[in-house]
Amino acid sequence: MTKSPAWNPPTEEGQATDGLRVLVVNQYFPPDTAATAATTADLAGALSDAGHRVSVLCGRPSYDPGATRPWRPLRRETHDGSHLERVGSTSFDRRNMEGRTANYLSYLAMASVRALAMPRPDVVVAGSDPPLAVWVALAAARRRPVVYVVRDLHPDAAIAAGWLPWGPVARLWERLHKAALRRSALIVCLGETMATKVRRKCLALERIVVVPDGGRPPLQATPTVVEELRAGADFVAMHAGNLGSAGAWATLVDAAERAEGVRLLFVGDGASAPELRARGAEVLPFRPESELASVMAAGDVQIVTVRSGMEGLVVPSKLYTALSHGRPVLAVAPGSSEVAHIVEQWRCGLVADPESPQEVARALTWMRNHPWDLEAMAARSRNAGAYYSRDGCLQRLVSLIEAAAAGGSDFAPGEAAEVDPGALPDVIHQESPAEVVLDENADIRRRQ
Repeated sequence: MTKSPAWNPPTEEGQATDGLRVLVVNQYFPPDTAATAATTADLAGALSDAGHRVSVLCGRPSYDPGATRPWRPLRRETHDGSHLERVGSTSFDRRNMEGRTANYLSYLAMASVRALAMPRPDVVVAGSDPPLAVWVALAAARRRPVVYVVRDLHPDAAIAAGWLPWGPVARLWERLHKAALRRSALIVCLGETMATKVRRKCLALERIVVVPDGGRPPLQATPTVVEELRAGADFVAMHAGNLGSAGAWATLVDAAERAEGVRLLFVGDGASAPELRARGAEVLPFRPESELASVMAAGDVQIVTVRSGMEGLVVPSKLYTALSHGRPVLAVAPGSSEVAHIVEQWRCGLVADPESPQEVARALTWMRNHPWDLEAMAARSRNAGAYYSRDGCLQRLVSLIEAAAAGGSDFAPGEAAEVDPGALPDVIHQESPAEVVLDENADIRRRQ
C-alpha cells in the first residue's frame, strides 16, 4: 500500500505519532438511544483511544422526545475525547413517517453545509443514518478517503418495509446510492448476506468487508430491576430494542396467544409500538443503559426478529447484545438471514419462520419446557458473545480505517476463524439433546 501524506507511521506502541484527523458522519449520537448512536459513539471512542483526532458531525437529539434540546443552528460539545458538531436538525416524533422524513432532510441539508465549512479531514467515516448521509461524507472528504459503514441497505429496506414504492423516487435513490458506493474507498457491511447484496450493486469486491457490530461486555444485573420486569412470570420471552419496520411483530403476538405459560414482553419503542399496544401486547419503554444487563437477565429467552424480505438489508445489533449477556436466542427470521446463520452456527437458540405463528409458538413452548437445554444454549451464547466482542470488532474497524487513510485499495479478507460453540456446561443432563431445531414441518426434533 502507498501512504498518503496525511498518514503518520505507527510508534512502538502501535499508535500514530500525531494521529489522523477523522470525521464521523451520523445523525444519531448519544443521548439518542438508537443502536447506531451507541455504535457510532463506541467507534469514535476507539478511534480516539488509538491516538486519532476525532470529530463527529451529528444532529439534534430526536430519538427520545425527552432528550430534545432547544434549537440552535450549531452546538459544539465534547464526548469521551471526541469533538461533536451538532447541527440544528428538526426533532419531530420519529414514530411518525412525516416527522422522521423532516428530521432526515433537515440533517442532510444542514450537515452538508457544515461539512463544507469544516477543515478537510484525512479520512471520513459515514454511517447510514439517515439514508444518503454518505453524500455528506463525500462532500466533507473533498477527495480524501471515505469509509462507508452500511447498517441499513437503502432504498431496498425502505421498499421492503412498504415505505416507498418502486418508481421514479426509488430509482433516483438507487442511482445516488450506487454512485456513493463506487466513490467510497471502503465499504463495511454488518453481515455476509448484506455484503452479497452490496456486491451486486457496485461489484467492488476488493473494497467490501464484513465487520459485525459485536456486543459490549455485560454489566452486573440488579435483582430488583429483574424482578420488576419479570413481574412474577414463570417464563418471559423478551424483545428488547427498537420496534421498527423490520420485525415480524404480528407473528410474535399471534404466537404468544398460542404458547401457554409464556409471557411476551417488549422493552423499547418505535414506529410499530402503537400497533403492538393495540393488539394487547405488553410494551414497556426503554430502560436506562445502566440497566441493560437487568433487561437481558429478565428474559428467559431473548427474541431477535427480521421479517421476510428484510434479510440482508438489516442486521439487528440486539443479537450481539443477547450473545454478550449469554442469553438463549429465539431468532424469528428467515433461514437465509445473518441472525439465523449465527444462531444455528453457534447452536445458541432456535430459528423459527417469521411468517408462521404456529412454528414460533411451538418453539416458545419447547423452550419453556426444556430449561436444561436453555442452559446449554446460554453457555454457547456466552461463547459466541466472546467471539463477537465489540472491542475486537472495533479494533478490526479502526485498522481498516487506518489502512483506507493510508491509500489501501484491496481489503480482501483472509480465511475466517473456525467457530467452536463449546462444550455443554456441567449442569446439563446427559440425556439432554445437544441441539434442537425446527424441521420442515415446524415440529421440534433433536439433531443427532
